Amino acid sequence: MYRVLLVDDEAHSVRGLQAGVHWERLHIEEVYTAHSLRQAQDVFESHPIDLMVCDIEMPQGSGLELLAWVRERYPRTETVFLTCHSDFSYAKQAIKLDSFDYLLKPVDYEELESVLSKASDKIGKDRERRAFEETHRKYADLWESHRPLRKERFWKDVVEQALPSNPEKIEESAKERNLAYTANMTFLPVYVRVKRWTKELSQREQRIMEYALRNAAEEKLADNDPEAAAVSTGNGALLVLVPSSPNEGPASGMKARCKEYIETSGKYFYCDLCCYIGRRSAPHEMAAMLGELQKADADNVTGYDRMFVLNEVPRIKLPFDPPPLREWGEWLKAGTRDRLAADIERYLSRFEEGRAELDAARLHRIYHDFLQMVHYVLQLKGLQANEVFSENLLTDRPEAVLQSVRAFREWALYVVEVAVNRLFATEDNVPIVERVKRFIRQQIGELELSREEIARHVYLNPDYLTRLFKKETGLSISDYLQQQRIEFAKGLLERTEKSISDVAVASGYSNLSYFSTIFKKSVGMTPADYRKSRCCK
Repeated sequence: MYRVLLVDDEAHSVRGLQAGVHWERLHIEEVYTAHSLRQAQDVFESHPIDLMVCDIEMPQGSGLELLAWVRERYPRTETVFLTCHSDFSYAKQAIKLDSFDYLLKPVDYEELESVLSKASDKIGKDRERRAFEETHRKYADLWESHRPLRKERFWKDVVEQALPSNPEKIEESAKERNLAYTANMTFLPVYVRVKRWTKELSQREQRIMEYALRNAAEEKLADNDPEAAAVSTGNGALLVLVPSSPNEGPASGMKARCKEYIETSGKYFYCDLCCYIGRRSAPHEMAAMLGELQKADADNVTGYDRMFVLNEVPRIKLPFDPPPLREWGEWLKAGTRDRLAADIERYLSRFEEGRAELDAARLHRIYHDFLQMVHYVLQLKGLQANEVFSENLLTDRPEAVLQSVRAFREWALYVVEVAVNRLFATEDNVPIVERVKRFIRQQIGELELSREEIARHVYLNPDYLTRLFKKETGLSISDYLQQQRIEFAKGLLERTEKSISDVAVASGYSNLSYFSTIFKKSVGMTPADYRKSRCCK
């Protein structure tokens, strides 16, 4: 729930906002009011305020002065300005002071509610982020100061083979570190691999999450056994070692623990991961066992949030059916994007649905063959890859592309999209026209928006784009641009009190006389008459 402060020297404006806005829909529980800068400061000093709706021009101190004061003392408060003036200097100062939005009076209550809803959403996300940082700061502190260094270092030396894989040497090293491990002990290894993070995290947040995953693994997989260990092996992976008798039965209990751990991690730690249960092994056998578990993970390019038992990991039995690259190359040369994308989806879905088997080596082969096909088509068209794709799309971080079928699919479809849009913008390529329309809407107020600039945005020759656009819409780009400028101007005349000259500039016309002439020719009346006609309805 949130608290809002309304600040305006005109009491009727404040009363109108109090009555006209559906505050309960915005989850606002308290609405405070003030009619001057001093009164507003008193409210801030008496009550926590999440959101301020404020006039700019007021006696005894402006809204901009008030926001500057608020920024120094209550930086988490979001501010929306309401004003009768469209003075650009006001807007510039509001932006500099990081106000959330700037609306002109009289404001439509639905529009105001929409802006306030976005502001409250931002406040909620900021709260969530701060809570996230506070909650996991404890993990960070523990990670820095309370790691079981001796036990972790011992197992790292074992699995990285810094110690010889010799029972006597390993037992001797354990004694030197005052650890109760002997050559006769066996451990059930569980290899935990984060396949992807489902939330964008900073490096610090990711480290905190990895530490939290480790703590949860010690609790849920190792049942907090003091002799168990959880060792980071890099790349978002963890090896959990649980003391276990070699005569114990099947690992059914560990299967259930892994399932619960996977569900908990997805819910609380923002990740998709897999667990791989190995065979019970002595310490000197653990390096070789880790290699087998890592191989099983590398070959798992189709499954997320799954648990595997090493002996149950299926071998590749079916003959490999390579992708139909000849057909894909022909479709890419012809620019038939939809057909190519559909066939890529069809081919890859077989692996995820279990109708065909795939391992890491075969996914690598598909990747390299696909790359070769794309380079070949580009060469036929007289282009190099760096002339088409930005940031070395075809070679940058291939390990991320090859982590799973899902990652490869996203990458391959993006490569096809970029290549076809750049090389084969045919008359049937409607998305190009839609992107042009969207770009024009976004840039409608730019005075110098030209056909050439629009063509550069979609990587096409201006003359060709004009023909394509007219074929699809029946209008030239210039005519469509003018049509959209007039529609935008009509909206401003209806919904705001901007002067006619301000409306002209906002709509992309620097000459008021020319704007009025074009407007009358298009609408049948002058801008002023149009505003009067809409106000009377």
